[in-house]
Amino acid sequence: MANPAVGGPASRATLPPEIGFLLGEGVPHATLAQAAALARICGTDAATVLVNRGLMDEELFYRALARALGTVFLDHVPLGENARYPQILEVGAAPLADGSVRSVVAAPRGAAIARLLAGYARMASPPAITSPRRLRLAAFACFADAIADGAANDLPRHYPEWSCTPGPAWPSLCLFGLVVLLFLAAGWLPQAIGLALLAVGQGAVLAMLTLRLSAVMVPARTEPESGGRRVPERALPTYTILVALYREAVILPRLIHTLGRLDYPVLCSKLTQKR
Repeated sequence: MANPAVGGPASRATLPPEIGFLLGEGVPHATLAQAAALARICGTDAATVLVNRGLMDEELFYRALARALGTVFLDHVPLGENARYPQILEVGAAPLADGSVRSVVAAPRGAAIARLLAGYARMASPPAITSPRRLRLAAFACFADAIADGAANDLPRHYPEWSCTPGPAWPSLCLFGLVVLLFLAAGWLPQAIGLALLAVGQGAVLAMLTLRLSAVMVPARTEPESGGRRVPERALPTYTILVALYREAVILPRLIHTLGRLDYPVLCSKLTQKR
C-alpha cells in the first residue's frame, strides 16, 4: 500500500489534501502545485483541475487513490438492487451487488476525496474505488430506459413553457378547419364579401412578409452601450464552451478564430478531439 505521507511534510503542507497524497505516487510537486494554483483562480478543487486540465489521467488518479486507501479499484462496477439514479452520480457512491469484494463503491470528487483520506483509517472496510467515468457508464447501462426517458421528456414534463414539444393538436386542427370552411363558404357568399375576405388574407400575408424583410434591413448593434459599468475580470464567472463538431474540419480554423475574439479573460484553452 502506498503511504499518503510520503513526499515530506513541508511539500504536503503547500498542497490541498485531495491531491497531496499523489506525492507518494511519484507525481511531481510542480505539477500538483500548478493544479492547486489553477484551482484557487477558478474557485474549484485541485483534484478536478488536475484531471480536467489534463495534468493527470482520471483513471490513473483514482487507481492511485485506491492504493492510498488500501482498497481495490473496480474496472467493472456491478450495481446493487438498491442503487438509484441519479442519486448515485450526485453522491459519487453506490451499493454493489451481492458477492462483490466490497459492499459500496465510491468515485469521490473534490472535498469528498479529502474527507475519505482523512477518515479511511477509522473505517473497518474502506469502500471500493472506481473512476467517475466508470461509475457513470455503469449507471447508464443499468438505468438506460430511465435516462432516455428523462432526456426526452424531463423538460416538457417539468418546464413545459421552455419546451417546443407539441402540445394538444386540437387548437391547430380547429384553426385549420375554420380556414377551410371560410374558403368553402367564399363560393356561396356574395362576390363582394368573398373579395373582401381574400383581400384581408392577402393583407395579413403581406404584413408578415414586410415585417420579416424590414427586420433584415435593421443593422445589429455590435458595440456595447456607452456609459455601462465594466466588471473587473477577476469578478467574472468561469465558464466552459463545448463545441460539438462532426465532419466539419473545414470550418474549424474560422470557428477557433471567432471564439478567440470573445471579449472575456481566458484561463486556459484546450482542444480535444475524440473519434
